[in-house]
Amino acid sequence: MRLYVSEEMAGQSENSDKDRYIIGTCMGMCPNVELRLRQREGLVHPLECSVSHPGDHHSRVDPRAMVKEFSRSAAGHQIKAADVRPLPVLKKTMKYLLSNVCCREDVSWGLVCQFVSDRVRAVRQDLCVQGVRTAALTIHQAAVRFYAYAQYRTCEYDLSEFDPQINRKQLIETLSLVLTLYQDLDKEKINDKQISNCMKGDFSLYSQCDVCDCNSDESCSSNSCESDDNSESKIAQDTVASEKDIRSKRSNKSAGAVQEHTSVVEQNAKQDSDGNKQDTSDTNSSSTDSTVTYPLEERNNRGKPDTQMLDYSMREEAEALNLLVNFGREEALVHVLQLSPEIRQCQLVWTAIQMNLAWLSNNYARVLRLAPLLPPLFLVAFYTHLGSIQRQALSILSMAHSSRTGLVYNGEDLAATLCFPSTQPLYETCSHYGLTTAPSGVIFTKGTFNYDSPLMKTSRAVWIDERLSALSVSDLLLPANLGL
Repeated sequence: MRLYVSEEMAGQSENSDKDRYIIGTCMGMCPNVELRLRQREGLVHPLECSVSHPGDHHSRVDPRAMVKEFSRSAAGHQIKAADVRPLPVLKKTMKYLLSNVCCREDVSWGLVCQFVSDRVRAVRQDLCVQGVRTAALTIHQAAVRFYAYAQYRTCEYDLSEFDPQINRKQLIETLSLVLTLYQDLDKEKINDKQISNCMKGDFSLYSQCDVCDCNSDESCSSNSCESDDNSESKIAQDTVASEKDIRSKRSNKSAGAVQEHTSVVEQNAKQDSDGNKQDTSDTNSSSTDSTVTYPLEERNNRGKPDTQMLDYSMREEAEALNLLVNFGREEALVHVLQLSPEIRQCQLVWTAIQMNLAWLSNNYARVLRLAPLLPPLFLVAFYTHLGSIQRQALSILSMAHSSRTGLVYNGEDLAATLCFPSTQPLYETCSHYGLTTAPSGVIFTKGTFNYDSPLMKTSRAVWIDERLSALSVSDLLLPANLGL
C-alpha cells in the first residue's frame, strides 16, 4: 500500500488509502470555519491585518491574508475535508509565507518568526493527514530553509520571543523527513530500472521470434520452444546474477565508500598542501590590514566564498545541511559516506564532509578555515555550532600554549583564527571562561580554563550579515530551483 497520494493519482487511490487518508477541498489559505471563528473571537494575528493598520484587529482584518493556524488533533475529533488544503493550495500558502510575510519590515522579526513557524507547522500537518509525501518534497525542503535561517536570525532573542529548542526540533524532524523521501525516490528509481530491464528482455524475445526464418510449422514450433527454453533460462540466469550483484553491492557498500573517501582525501590533501604554499607566498608579498571583514581573508585569501559551491542540486543541499545541522555526529557522516559518488563529490557536500572529519580529529583550525567558504544558507546552519567550537579551541590552547613566563598570544591573530569579528568579543569570551587577557592578547595558563562555565550565548556576526545582505530573504528561502 502506498504511503502517499500524488496529485495525478489522488482520484485513483485504493479503497484502503481512502479510509486512511483524506483529500482536502479547502481552496483558501484559511478554512471558512476557522476564518469566521477567529474573526468573531478576536484571534486574528497582527500579520493577518491590513498593512496600513497592523494593530487594529477588529475593523482592519484582511481575510485574504489569514492563514490556517496549527492546532493539535484532539481524541475523537474527526477531520473534515473542507478544513484541509490540497497540495496546490499548500504550495501557494508556503510561497506566500516565505516570500511575503518573511519580508515584512513593519513588525519585529520575532513576531514574524512565531507566525511563520506556526503556519508552516499547519502546512506540514495538512500534508500528513492527506498522506502526501514525495509530491510535497519541495514544501518540506523550503521549511528546512526557513528553520535554518530562523535559528541564526533569532540567536540573540530571549526565550519569551523565540524558543531555539523548539525551532531546532522542527528543523531536525523536517530535515530527517526530507532525507527519507530522497531515499524513497532512490528505491523507486532502482525498482523502475529493474522493471525496464525486464521489459527490455521481454521485447528482445519477441524480436527474436519475429526475425526467425521459419520454413515449416515444425521448425517454427521447435524454434519457438527452443527460444522459450533459452529465454526462460536466460531470465533465470539474469535474476540470479542480479541478486548476487545486489548482495555484493550491499556488502561492499561501506567498504567502497571508505575506500573512495580515502582516495579523495589524499587527493584533496595534496591540493591543500599546494594551496598552502601558494597562499603563503601571496600573504608574504601583500600588505596586511588590521580590519577583519571575513575571517582569515587578509591572512591567506581563503575567506572568499567558493563560487563552485553555488552549483548544487536540491538533494545535495539537503545532504550538506544534514552534515552542518548535525555537525560532529558520526551518524550523519556515515550516512553521507554511503551515498553515491556523484553526491559525495559535490563541492558543497565534500566541504561539509571535510569539516566534520576535521572536527572529529580535533582540528578546529581547519574547521574554521573552511566555514567561511560556505554559501550563506549553509553558513547560518553551521553558525549555531560556532560557540561550542570556539570554547573547545580555547580549552585546547590553554593547555598547548601555557607558559610560566606569561607569554601573550596575539589577539588579532587569535580572533581571525577563531572567527571572531574583532578582539573585543574574543576578550569577552576568554574572560567568561576564566582566561587572562592583556591589551595585546591572551595569556594562556594551564588550569585557568573554567570547564564549569556555561556555553556563552552566541550573537550575530557582522561578516555573516554582510554575506546575507547580498540576498533578499525571499531569494534565500525560495530559490528558483525549488519549484514553488
